[in-house]
Amino acid sequence: MRHNTKKAAISLLATSECNLLYSLRGLRSEDVYRQVQPELNHIGWIFGHCAVHLDWVLSLMTERTRAFSEEVCHYYRYGTTKSEILNGTPPISFRDLLDSYLRLSESFFNFLTNIEEDTLYGAFPGEPGENLMQTILRVSLHFMGHASQIVLIRQGLGNPGPSFVSGAKKESRERIMTDWHDWWCSSKESFQD
Repeated sequence: MRHNTKKAAISLLATSECNLLYSLRGLRSEDVYRQVQPELNHIGWIFGHCAVHLDWVLSLMTERTRAFSEEVCHYYRYGTTKSEILNGTPPISFRDLLDSYLRLSESFFNFLTNIEEDTLYGAFPGEPGENLMQTILRVSLHFMGHASQIVLIRQGLGNPGPSFVSGAKKESRERIMTDWHDWWCSSKESFQD
Protein backbone atom coordinates (compact mmCIF):
# COMPACT_ATOMS: atom_id res chain seq x y z
CA MET A 1 0.00 0.00 0.00
CA ARG A 2 1.35 3.43 -1.00
CA HIS A 3 0.96 6.20 1.52
CA ASN A 4 -0.16 9.60 0.31
CA THR A 5 1.54 12.23 2.45
CA LYS A 6 -0.33 15.12 0.86
CA LYS A 7 -3.69 13.51 1.57
CA ALA A 8 -2.66 12.83 5.19
CA ALA A 9 -1.45 16.42 5.67
CA ILE A 10 -4.69 17.84 4.27
CA SER A 11 -6.71 15.50 6.49
CA LEU A 12 -4.76 16.56 9.58
CA LEU A 13 -5.29 20.23 8.81
CA ALA A 14 -8.99 19.64 8.10
CA THR A 15 -9.38 17.82 11.43
CA SER A 16 -7.63 20.65 13.27
CA GLU A 17 -9.79 23.25 11.56
CA CYS A 18 -12.92 21.22 12.31
CA ASN A 19 -12.05 21.30 16.01
CA LEU A 20 -11.22 25.02 15.94
CA LEU A 21 -14.51 25.92 14.26
CA TYR A 22 -16.56 23.48 16.31
CA SER A 23 -15.18 24.98 19.53
CA LEU A 24 -17.21 28.08 18.54
CA ARG A 25 -20.52 26.26 18.02
CA GLY A 26 -23.15 27.65 20.38
CA LEU A 27 -20.95 30.58 21.37
CA ARG A 28 -22.99 33.49 22.69
CA SER A 29 -22.27 36.81 20.99
CA GLU A 30 -21.84 38.50 24.37
CA ASP A 31 -19.00 36.07 25.21
CA VAL A 32 -16.83 36.76 22.14
CA TYR A 33 -14.87 39.60 23.79
CA ARG A 34 -15.32 38.71 27.48
CA GLN A 35 -12.24 38.11 29.63
CA VAL A 36 -12.20 35.23 32.10
CA GLN A 37 -8.77 36.22 33.45
CA PRO A 38 -6.77 39.41 32.84
CA GLU A 39 -3.82 37.50 31.37
CA LEU A 40 -5.97 35.49 28.93
CA ASN A 41 -7.05 36.84 25.57
CA HIS A 42 -10.72 36.67 24.69
CA ILE A 43 -12.22 34.19 22.22
CA GLY A 44 -12.53 36.87 19.53
CA TRP A 45 -8.80 37.55 19.66
CA ILE A 46 -7.86 33.87 19.73
CA PHE A 47 -9.91 33.05 16.65
CA GLY A 48 -8.76 36.23 14.87
CA HIS A 49 -5.17 35.28 15.60
CA CYS A 50 -5.71 31.92 13.85
CA ALA A 51 -7.42 33.62 10.90
CA VAL A 52 -4.63 36.16 10.44
CA HIS A 53 -2.04 33.39 10.66
CA LEU A 54 -3.75 31.38 7.89
CA ASP A 55 -3.99 34.56 5.80
CA TRP A 56 -0.22 35.07 6.19
CA VAL A 57 0.60 31.48 5.21
CA LEU A 58 -1.70 31.56 2.17
CA SER A 59 -0.37 34.92 1.01
CA LEU A 60 3.20 33.64 1.11
CA MET A 61 2.40 30.40 -0.67
CA THR A 62 0.30 31.94 -3.43
CA GLU A 63 1.94 35.39 -3.59
CA ARG A 64 -1.46 37.03 -3.27
CA THR A 65 -2.33 40.15 -1.33
CA ARG A 66 -3.32 39.60 2.29
CA ALA A 67 -7.07 39.36 2.81
CA PHE A 68 -6.93 41.25 6.11
CA SER A 69 -5.91 44.89 6.44
CA GLU A 70 -2.77 45.91 8.28
CA GLU A 71 -4.96 47.17 11.14
CA VAL A 72 -6.64 43.76 11.50
CA CYS A 73 -3.31 41.94 11.21
CA HIS A 74 -1.78 44.15 13.91
CA TYR A 75 -4.67 43.66 16.35
CA TYR A 76 -4.59 39.86 16.05
CA ARG A 77 -0.87 39.24 15.70
CA TYR A 78 1.29 37.55 18.29
CA GLY A 79 3.00 40.26 20.30
CA THR A 80 0.14 42.76 20.41
CA THR A 81 0.00 44.00 23.99
CA LYS A 82 -2.80 43.02 26.35
CA SER A 83 -3.70 46.69 26.74
CA GLU A 84 -4.09 47.08 22.96
CA ILE A 85 -6.36 44.04 22.90
CA LEU A 86 -8.39 44.90 25.98
CA ASN A 87 -8.63 48.66 25.50
CA GLY A 88 -8.98 48.72 21.73
CA THR A 89 -12.00 48.03 19.62
CA PRO A 90 -11.62 45.03 17.34
CA PRO A 91 -11.12 46.40 13.81
CA ILE A 92 -13.51 43.87 12.26
CA SER A 93 -16.76 42.33 13.46
CA PHE A 94 -16.60 38.72 14.56
CA ARG A 95 -19.10 37.83 11.82
CA ASP A 96 -16.92 39.37 9.10
CA LEU A 97 -13.78 37.87 10.63
CA LEU A 98 -15.27 34.37 10.58
CA ASP A 99 -16.75 34.73 7.10
CA SER A 100 -13.38 35.98 5.80
CA TYR A 101 -11.68 33.05 7.48
CA LEU A 102 -14.02 30.61 5.73
CA ARG A 103 -13.11 32.08 2.33
CA LEU A 104 -9.39 31.90 3.19
CA SER A 105 -9.74 28.32 4.34
CA GLU A 106 -11.47 27.31 1.12
CA SER A 107 -8.68 28.95 -0.90
CA PHE A 108 -5.97 27.26 1.17
CA PHE A 109 -7.52 23.80 0.87
CA ASN A 110 -7.98 24.33 -2.89
CA PHE A 111 -4.33 25.35 -3.13
CA LEU A 112 -3.20 22.25 -1.21
CA THR A 113 -5.43 19.93 -3.23
CA ASN A 114 -4.02 21.23 -6.52
CA ILE A 115 -0.30 21.16 -5.74
CA GLU A 116 2.01 18.29 -6.58
CA GLU A 117 3.05 16.25 -3.55
CA ASP A 118 6.70 17.22 -4.07
CA THR A 119 5.70 20.85 -3.37
CA LEU A 120 5.21 19.83 0.28
CA TYR A 121 8.95 19.45 0.61
CA GLY A 122 9.87 22.74 -1.04
CA ALA A 123 10.87 25.70 1.09
CA PHE A 124 8.15 27.69 2.77
CA PRO A 125 8.95 31.35 2.11
CA GLY A 126 7.95 32.59 5.57
CA GLU A 127 10.26 30.53 7.76
CA PRO A 128 13.90 29.78 6.95
CA GLY A 129 14.55 26.05 7.00
CA GLU A 130 10.86 25.11 6.99
CA ASN A 131 9.05 23.36 4.16
CA LEU A 132 5.34 23.50 3.37
CA MET A 133 4.71 20.15 5.07
CA GLN A 134 6.20 21.48 8.30
CA THR A 135 4.12 24.63 7.91
CA ILE A 136 0.93 22.56 7.56
CA LEU A 137 1.87 20.65 10.71
CA ARG A 138 2.59 23.91 12.55
CA VAL A 139 -0.75 25.45 11.50
CA SER A 140 -2.55 22.26 12.58
CA LEU A 141 -0.92 22.33 16.02
CA HIS A 142 -1.63 26.05 16.27
CA PHE A 143 -5.33 25.49 15.57
CA MET A 144 -5.61 22.63 18.08
CA GLY A 145 -3.86 24.58 20.81
CA HIS A 146 -6.18 27.53 20.36
CA ALA A 147 -9.26 25.29 20.08
CA SER A 148 -8.44 23.96 23.54
CA GLN A 149 -8.10 27.52 24.86
CA ILE A 150 -11.52 28.41 23.47
CA VAL A 151 -13.06 25.33 25.10
CA LEU A 152 -11.55 26.22 28.49
CA ILE A 153 -12.55 29.89 28.23
CA ARG A 154 -16.10 28.88 27.35
CA GLN A 155 -16.19 26.66 30.43
CA GLY A 156 -15.08 29.65 32.50
CA LEU A 157 -17.88 31.71 30.96
CA GLY A 158 -20.49 29.08 31.84
CA ASN A 159 -21.12 28.14 28.19
CA PRO A 160 -18.94 25.07 27.67
CA GLY A 161 -20.04 24.22 24.14
CA PRO A 162 -19.29 20.94 22.41
CA SER A 163 -16.45 18.64 23.31
CA PHE A 164 -13.53 18.55 20.98
CA VAL A 165 -10.85 16.38 19.48
CA SER A 166 -13.16 14.80 17.00
CA GLY A 167 -13.54 14.57 13.25
CA ALA A 168 -10.49 12.43 12.52
CA LYS A 169 -12.59 10.30 10.18
CA LYS A 170 -13.71 12.14 7.07
CA GLU A 171 -17.36 11.11 7.46
CA SER A 172 -17.42 12.29 11.07
CA ARG A 173 -15.69 15.56 10.14
CA GLU A 174 -18.21 16.20 7.36
CA ARG A 175 -21.11 15.60 9.76
CA ILE A 176 -19.59 17.93 12.37
CA MET A 177 -18.94 20.64 9.81
CA THR A 178 -22.48 20.41 8.39
CA ASP A 179 -23.81 20.90 11.92
CA TRP A 180 -21.39 23.78 12.48
CA HIS A 181 -22.33 25.51 9.19
CA ASP A 182 -26.03 25.18 10.04
CA TRP A 183 -25.37 26.84 13.41
CA TRP A 184 -23.25 29.60 11.87
CA CYS A 185 -25.75 30.41 9.11
CA SER A 186 -28.61 30.63 11.61
CA SER A 187 -26.78 32.76 14.19
CA LYS A 188 -24.11 34.84 12.46
CA GLU A 189 -26.16 38.04 12.33
CA SER A 190 -25.91 38.26 16.13
CA PHE A 191 -22.11 38.53 15.76
CA GLN A 192 -21.95 41.62 13.54
CA ASP A 193 -20.76 44.03 16.26
